[in-house]
Amino acid sequence: MHIQKPFLAGLLFLVNSLLACDSTEIGDSKDVNQDKIYMDYNLSYTEDDEQVLLSFQYRFAGSAGTTLVLNNNSGVELDGEKLKVDSSESVGAFYETHKHFNTFIGQHQILFTDDNGKPFENSFEFAPFTLTNLPITAEPDKDLIVSFNTIALGTMDFIEINSLDTDSSFRYQQSGPASSITIPASELMRQKGKTLTLEPVLFRTIPLSQTTSEGGSFKLFYKLKPVKIKLHS
Repeated sequence: MHIQKPFLAGLLFLVNSLLACDSTEIGDSKDVNQDKIYMDYNLSYTEDDEQVLLSFQYRFAGSAGTTLVLNNNSGVELDGEKLKVDSSESVGAFYETHKHFNTFIGQHQILFTDDNGKPFENSFEFAPFTLTNLPITAEPDKDLIVSFNTIALGTMDFIEINSLDTDSSFRYQQSGPASSITIPASELMRQKGKTLTLEPVLFRTIPLSQTTSEGGSFKLFYKLKPVKIKLHS
């Protein structure tokens, strides 16, 4: 899939409220219908950072609803660690934690307990995302294949390749089971410089097996550091 639009990701992806007209108002979970609490989970990581950022929000009546402070019997735990609430004017109430990348690889569990003491357990895997066999040079008259390695993509997941620092920018996406993205030779021939800079990004939607009737979402954003490929004249 070829898209030529400005690339907006990173923190904008992590904090959904900045992408939409989500409420930043803050309420108490004890004051709302417990079955109308929406789970809004986000995970963000950039290659070479030491820390993985996880942010959990609970909203009343949908993904754009009032953010909630979990009180009384309610709370959220990550791998058995109870998280504390924080807040900001731009986001509302949220629960955030940082984990070291090297020790966070593997399976994890989020446990949300509502005010009635009902538990909602959701497991997920955090796996490395890497490029494989990336060529050092490329011929402008031949397609460039960028291969990657990660756990299988779901139907709503995709990997994106963005060009940087060029006046002939491009952006390609690959979803589904394929493990590579092909950049056509015609795109390479448009480049005026001798070096092509690419930025790969993984967008993953993690299924939630246990939610209230209001539902929820879990978004993962994983960005690799830019890579450079020399273009032969």
